[in-house]
Amino acid sequence: MMMAEAKWLILFGIACYGFGALSVTADELYGIAQFYGTNGVYYFPIIGARGLWDAWVYVFTGLGICFFICTFSVLMLQRARPTGKRGSRSEANLE
Repeated sequence: MMMAEAKWLILFGIACYGFGALSVTADELYGIAQFYGTNGVYYFPIIGARGLWDAWVYVFTGLGICFFICTFSVLMLQRARPTGKRGSRSEANLE
């Protein structure tokens, strides 16, 4: 496997992990919104406590970024693969 392929596969894995983590966070936010209504507060480990509106904006922005990175890395992985020699199958049949 070439290093270019490995780079895009690793990026794809990281983006998928982030998408999964943010999906769980969105589920938690939905539960908090159902229980506390508009007075709910969500605590992010790095940036601290935020209201539900701010939290939804951060989570859905992150989901969009992760989806874009996943799609981009798949497209770049397809470009990184060698296409091979065209017509090699027909030449092999002629011999």
